[in-house]
Amino acid sequence: MTNEPTHYERYFDINMKYTLGANNFQKSVNRTRLTVLIATRFSIVSPVIIRWLYQVSQHQSLVHLNKLVSAGLLTMVHTHRSPDNRVYVPTRAGIHYAEELMSINVHYRSQSNPSLLVNQNHIMHNLINAYILLRGVHNSNRDGKPAQLWSAFVTEPEFQRLHTKSSTRAVDGVVLLADGTTAAIEVENSFKTKAVRETVLLKYLASLQAGHYQKIFMFSQSQRIFDDIQRLHNQLFGELPSKFNKRKQQPQLTIDDVELLRESIIYRTKFCHDITALFYS
Repeated sequence: MTNEPTHYERYFDINMKYTLGANNFQKSVNRTRLTVLIATRFSIVSPVIIRWLYQVSQHQSLVHLNKLVSAGLLTMVHTHRSPDNRVYVPTRAGIHYAEELMSINVHYRSQSNPSLLVNQNHIMHNLINAYILLRGVHNSNRDGKPAQLWSAFVTEPEFQRLHTKSSTRAVDGVVLLADGTTAAIEVENSFKTKAVRETVLLKYLASLQAGHYQKIFMFSQSQRIFDDIQRLHNQLFGELPSKFNKRKQQPQLTIDDVELLRESIIYRTKFCHDITALFYS
């Protein structure tokens, strides 16, 4: 096992925790800061995220986002793929503001038509992914007391900028756990074929062995999707040790590889109901 440098630290240093503020002015400053960071780090933000994160009404979330549009920090894009029929993307000025906050340069793709900055097919996935990564930082127990699942994260676009090899699985995020280890985040919104699951498992193994992360947390809105993933994984764990890789002159998975994957992949059903209620109701 070889630990490659991950360079996550500078992203883990970004404070993504929302604090209310002592007065309305400070509340506004805090919300502006965090909303622009979310839009920049995830490439989009939407009213559904703002409504949940700041515990405000739909009207208040629209007022907040549209104020940032008026300030030149965000641009609104209409789309039926979002629960709100719209998403917001950062402008050049918004990205510049986020760069100053993070002390990290961000690539900006200039487009005369802002809708071309948004991958329509990935909107729902990306919004759910943003919710999960932010929810882990803002998680609380049943008594309302803070109970973080992780303290910081790297987003999918940031992970892709850090790991450019095609052989590396582009996970939906990497989070920093309380014990100092890291976990990949994978958001599964749809069923996948057995062949796709096999390819993904082999890429997980390569990243675990390279030290890109130590665990994989899988999230979904559907228990049926979880059941299907586990069914295919169990089939592959039984079959791949007997499937010979001619290029590597060894089985696709060794028994030790299977054990590592079984221990590392964790199916987190915790947010199934909340994801469905927020994005699909």
